[in-house]
Amino acid sequence: MRKTYNQKGSLKRVRRDGGREVWIFRWREIGPDGVRRSRKVVIGTTKQFRSETAAWDRVEQLNLNINLDRSVDSPCPRSFGELVEHFSTNELPEADDPDGEGRAFSTKDNYRWYLKRWITPKWSGFALSEIKAVNVENWLGKLRIEPTKQCPEGKKAANGTKKKIRDLMHLVYQHAIRYEWAERNPISDVRQSGKREHVPDILEVDELAVLLNALELRERVAVFVDFGTGARRGELQGFKWGDIDFAKAILYPKRSIVKQHVGKLKTEASDKPMPLSPLLIRDLLLWRQETPYAIDADYVFASSVKKGKQPLWMAVMMRDHIQPIAAKVVPGKRVSWHTLRRTYATLLQAHNDDPKVVQELLRHASMAVTMDIYAQAVTEKKRNAQSKVVELVAASQRSAASAMSANSNRVTGTTQ
Repeated sequence: MRKTYNQKGSLKRVRRDGGREVWIFRWREIGPDGVRRSRKVVIGTTKQFRSETAAWDRVEQLNLNINLDRSVDSPCPRSFGELVEHFSTNELPEADDPDGEGRAFSTKDNYRWYLKRWITPKWSGFALSEIKAVNVENWLGKLRIEPTKQCPEGKKAANGTKKKIRDLMHLVYQHAIRYEWAERNPISDVRQSGKREHVPDILEVDELAVLLNALELRERVAVFVDFGTGARRGELQGFKWGDIDFAKAILYPKRSIVKQHVGKLKTEASDKPMPLSPLLIRDLLLWRQETPYAIDADYVFASSVKKGKQPLWMAVMMRDHIQPIAAKVVPGKRVSWHTLRRTYATLLQAHNDDPKVVQELLRHASMAVTMDIYAQAVTEKKRNAQSKVVELVAASQRSAASAMSANSNRVTGTTQ
C-alpha cells in the first residue's frame, strides 16, 4: 500500500516582472503515474489579499484537495470536488496531447473555466451519491450571472450556458463510471434546454460592405478574410503567411491560437484547405506590403508589441478597433468574429444547392451541423419552394371558384 502524506502546503509572496507582488501557493501531489511532483498556483495579488491570513482564507475557498491521490489506482473520491480534481488531472492536462487524440486547448480551457466558475463552488463538498438530478435541475433554473458595469443588476444565465454546465457535469460523472466509482449518472435525468433565447445577428451584404469601407486596412483585411473563409477566431489568429499558397489561391489552416497558446485545430475537418477568391488574395497582398512582418514564418496579423513573435489578440482587435466602428455604421447589430462566420454560412446557404459543398467550406465535422443551419435559415430557395406549394393550393382554389361561378351562371340562365 502506498504511503499517504498529509500536507498543508506553503504560501509565499513573490515579486513578478513589472514589480507586481502575488501570493503563490505550493504543494506536492501524486500524479496519474504515481510520481509525487511539486505544483503551484497563483492565489492573487497582495493588493487583493493584503495579509497572509486573507491569502490562506482564499486557499481554503479554492478547495484544492492537495492530499488527493490522483494516480490511476487511487481510491474512490470522497466528494464531487475530488472527482473534479481527478477528472481535470487526467482528462484536462495542461500539456498538449502529443498524439493529437485529446481535446483541443480551447475545449480544455473552457471546461476548466466552467468547473471553476460554476460547478465546483456549488457541488465540490457533496458526496457523489448526494447529487440528485432534481436538485441540479432546480439550481440551473435559478442560475444568474453576477452584476457587471454593463448590467449592474446581473441577469439570468442563458440556456446555452446552463446546457454546457449540465453536459460538463454529465461528463465528469461518466469519468467516475469509467473508474467504477459510480454505477449510474444522475445528470442523465437533468432536463435542460439549450435553445437560444435570442437569434444571433448576421450582417446583410450591404451592411458588411459599409463596415469594410469604414475600417482601416489591417482590420478590413481581418474582417474580409474571416468572413470570406468562415475561419474560427483561433484559426484566424494562427494564420501565417507561409500557410497561404498565393499561386494556387489556397489557405492551409495549421493551428489554432487561444490565449496565445498554439494548439491544434478544433476538429479533424478543420484542417481542410480553404479556397481564396481573387478579391481576398488582392487584400492579403495589400496588407503584406504594409505590415513589417511579412516573411512566411510571420503571423498574418502579428503583434507589433511582441515584435511579431506573437499574433494579435483577435478579441482585442474586435473590441477596440472593429466593434466601435460597427456600432456607428451598422447600429443595432452585435458584431463579433462569430457573426462573420454566421454571415458567411447564411450567404453560402442562400446561393448554393449542395449542402455537402457548404459543409466542406465551413469545415463542419458533421453534415448534421450543416443541415441544422440549413433548416434554420429562411433562404430565397426556401421561400420560392414554399411559395410554389402555396401557389398550387391557391391555383386550385381559383380553379374551383371559377368552376362554381360558371356552374352558378348556368343554373341561373336555365332558371331564367
